[in-house]
Amino acid sequence: VQGEPTLAEVDAITEELRAWQPAVVVGIGGGSVLDAAKAAAILARHEGGVTPYFHQQRPLVHPSIPFVALPTTSGTGTEITRNSVLADPATNLKQSLRHRHMIPAVAMVDPELTLGAPLSVTAASGLDALTQAIESYLSLKANHATRALALQAVRLLWPALPRVCADGQDRAARTAMAEGSLLTAMAFGHSGLGAVHGLAHPLGLFLNLAHGQVCAILLPPVLRFNAPVVADRLAELATAVGLASGPAFVTATGELVSALGIPAGFRAAGLTAAHFPEILAQCRSGSMACNPRPMSDAEVLALLRDMAQV
Repeated sequence: VQGEPTLAEVDAITEELRAWQPAVVVGIGGGSVLDAAKAAAILARHEGGVTPYFHQQRPLVHPSIPFVALPTTSGTGTEITRNSVLADPATNLKQSLRHRHMIPAVAMVDPELTLGAPLSVTAASGLDALTQAIESYLSLKANHATRALALQAVRLLWPALPRVCADGQDRAARTAMAEGSLLTAMAFGHSGLGAVHGLAHPLGLFLNLAHGQVCAILLPPVLRFNAPVVADRLAELATAVGLASGPAFVTATGELVSALGIPAGFRAAGLTAAHFPEILAQCRSGSMACNPRPMSDAEVLALLRDMAQV
């Protein structure tokens, strides 16, 4: 699977599974590989292709072929979630296929499997995990349990991310990243996320950018937008990573993103005003609904304009 899994790729895998009729499906790879395999494993026990299920025209009703997930990146946490993020190039739509039967039967999260990930993948996937932890902590649907998981994930990911990007063979840092990523999925699977992920799906699709990179670019400005209504929570995140205040945490997050080579906006990626209407139409997902500060259409457009100029 190259990049975001498409409906056609999922259909091709599904047909192979139907022909083999395996007792188990094993997915080994990053989030896109696991998402494609998860989707195919459940669709193999249904009729037809993925399109009507993706567009919610037909329901998933049958259990999946037992699925074993072996992630080779520390990022999405899809090895324990019920979601599979897919893209339909024909309709310019990226969204989740979702069902409780899609939760993998086994997740083998071994940091040794991530040692070969290149710097760009390590940074993007790691920043995705950190974004998920922060958004889960700030989500309107967060509770005491999800915040405990998300806060511990931030404690693990924050110091480990620059270390693992400096030395991909740092096993202690790789272990912290793997555990932190897993904890984020445990958290956001119940709490939801926020505006970063609401905007990241259409932006990543239209600009053909890696999901983690899009999240990393959006995280600092969305944190600044949310800061007036989550001051106490930002202060708690700051304390968790040894910083003095919530504003210091927001500033340090931007500095961390920049230090890992992530640009400050989407100008170089080709974002223009022509993209805005479709991004606006597609960003109103469950993630956006969980954002602690409601973001109006005008505020979304203002953010996009700022991001297109940097």
